[in-house]
Amino acid sequence: MAGGTQFQHEYADHLVHEVRAGRMTRRELLVRAGVVGLSATLVGQILAACGSASSSTSSGATTAGSGGTPKKGGTLVFAWDSEPATLDPAIAWNLVDWQVEHGVFESLYKYHAVPGVAGTTLEPAMAAAMPTMSNGGKTYTIKLKPGILFQPPINREVTAEDFKYSFERMMRLPNAPGTYFYTNVVGAAAYQAGKAAHVAGYKALDKYTIEIDLDQPDLAFLNALTVDFCDPIPKEWVAKWGNQKVGRHPLGTGPFMFESWTPGQEITLARNPNYRDAAHVWLDGIKFELADTAQSAFLKLQRGDIDVLGNNVPPANVLSVLSSPEWKPYVYREPVIGTIYLFLNVQFPPLDNVLVRQAISWAIDRDKLVKLLTGQGQALYQVYPPGMPGYQADKKWYGYDPAKAKQLLAQAGFANGFKTTLYTDNVDPYPKLFQSIQNDLEAVGIKAGLTTMSNSSFDTFASTAHSASIGRYLWYMDFPDPSDWISPLFSKAAAVSEGTNNSFWWSPTLEKMMTEAQTMTDATARLAKYDDIQAYIMSQAPYVTLYSPVMTTMCSKRVGGFYLHEVYTYDPTHYWVQ
Repeated sequence: MAGGTQFQHEYADHLVHEVRAGRMTRRELLVRAGVVGLSATLVGQILAACGSASSSTSSGATTAGSGGTPKKGGTLVFAWDSEPATLDPAIAWNLVDWQVEHGVFESLYKYHAVPGVAGTTLEPAMAAAMPTMSNGGKTYTIKLKPGILFQPPINREVTAEDFKYSFERMMRLPNAPGTYFYTNVVGAAAYQAGKAAHVAGYKALDKYTIEIDLDQPDLAFLNALTVDFCDPIPKEWVAKWGNQKVGRHPLGTGPFMFESWTPGQEITLARNPNYRDAAHVWLDGIKFELADTAQSAFLKLQRGDIDVLGNNVPPANVLSVLSSPEWKPYVYREPVIGTIYLFLNVQFPPLDNVLVRQAISWAIDRDKLVKLLTGQGQALYQVYPPGMPGYQADKKWYGYDPAKAKQLLAQAGFANGFKTTLYTDNVDPYPKLFQSIQNDLEAVGIKAGLTTMSNSSFDTFASTAHSASIGRYLWYMDFPDPSDWISPLFSKAAAVSEGTNNSFWWSPTLEKMMTEAQTMTDATARLAKYDDIQAYIMSQAPYVTLYSPVMTTMCSKRVGGFYLHEVYTYDPTHYWVQ
């Protein structure tokens, strides 16, 4: 096959063999091709070798808002019920944060701008081509497109040194939550410990060439490299504002540039005149309203005051809009590769007892939660959600069995139950879902108080080791690889940093399994190892899987080009307004 590195050709041949042998579906093929960053040419050749196939598409409307001819001009208005904690790409790791950041910043690579699983395929963005891989998959050489400029007022060309600076800045920021994605880069640990002036394995060979050396091969590394944490930000801009304030004054190379942020009200972006593909950015700007409840946003959209519901159609209104001839064409439904779950913080006894954690998993009626969501969710009984490699449709851990829950509590020495507190944010539908969970726990003897707070306050509160005992958390896909569901949520590094391991549970056994999986280059054997990892985690029950979301959102009648992206969720760079 032409059009790729030797390593990529070998992996492509492996994918063809797996599909022909019946051990992999075409959907899994496309996802794994995206994991290694195979070019569109190679992916097409693989599909041709396996026989014709069609990718899935958005389940939303195919007429009205989605169609028409693109036109320049106008401002798209998003409605959200909360605001970003920061817009510093090295730190931000929240759905709302990233929706804004995807407009302001850009990565070396991006995911193809189409709905469905085809949107998980990587393609060059600021890079000139897919990387050259050598040294057994441990060395990545990446060429940059020349002439890309930072946004005003910096207005200078982006170089390999900017990527190196931004990467090293992120790796040393004490509140950067995703550094463990990159500890496999040669010299990263020494740099983080202050024992080296630079990360030895991240090199700017010349003005337009980056070389990255890994300690061990990692099939998910290219995907990790596309996460916002690695997006370039000018050194002089950080010096101007400082690490504490630059998150309120973001500046990158993306299609839109930051204009203003009125706390608690709105963030506005304007078209970036320096963008590398400005001719294909249709909007003049984007406004993010930050204080709209789901219900108020829904009413505003029907009045024509906003264009997109960031937080979905309220559950109580789903059936009515789906049956409305006027509004059904503007409703989009898409399964989300994500998990809504309860973390069980082992810093709070008796949650340090595995039997107690297992009992809680048996006590909760997930089907009832899905009914309360009016179908905007799928009950989940495993770590990996549908659509993620590693998900097993026929596999089910735990379920709803109050008698089993009581038996385990008695076995753990809590026959009369115990008292605890449930925590969630006050965003619909979580308060009513948690009332249901509260009742389920009460039925097995666990008396749980319920505390709600604002979304931004809750995220900070839940990431602190001794704050929340049991709370809601959600995890949406960063990239389509099972490692993205393991390292951030269950690793020691994520627990020690008080980042995204909100259960603060970790295990030497799991750490060993993770290390083994990370270095495997046989994709089938690697996925089998992640199956073993899932089984071990579920046996230890550090969190309770509740459901995988189904997004039901709407656009206004004036929006064109609207679709839902498998990775980014929304993709306003490709939307326009009539």
